[in-house]
Amino acid sequence: MKTIVRFRSVAFVLLLTTTLITACKKNNDAVAPDAAAQAAGSYTYSELTFNGQTLPASQTNLKGTITVARESAGKVSMDVNIRQKSDNSEFIVLSGGGVDVFDAGSGKLTFKYDGEQIGELNSNNLTINGVDDSNVHFTIGATK
Repeated sequence: MKTIVRFRSVAFVLLLTTTLITACKKNNDAVAPDAAAQAAGSYTYSELTFNGQTLPASQTNLKGTITVARESAGKVSMDVNIRQKSDNSEFIVLSGGGVDVFDAGSGKLTFKYDGEQIGELNSNNLTINGVDDSNVHFTIGATK
């Protein structure tokens, strides 16, 4: 009789163990980061585009960084600190929050502030659009 009870106990433990092991599902589904998390990071000034020409950072008198910080799933704050190399004077120095970030498809993110597009992120290349005092449109490029 003890043998039957022992056999049933061992069988029950084996059945329970097998059921528990096979019932546990591994979660291999990667959760995609939201647009703001994808954009967050520090970008180093890499180029200036104006009047149809693009100049690499080495051919300009500019230096600096753009820092993007996540505020929520669809909003970031931006800290732009682009200065003149020669005397460290400001070219574009500003900070602001509440910048909307949208997934534009094909790996691109779009930045909008007050409904106006101010920039784009494509892979690790961030571009910020601007207009100078002479009404010349330009784009600052930065790389993560």
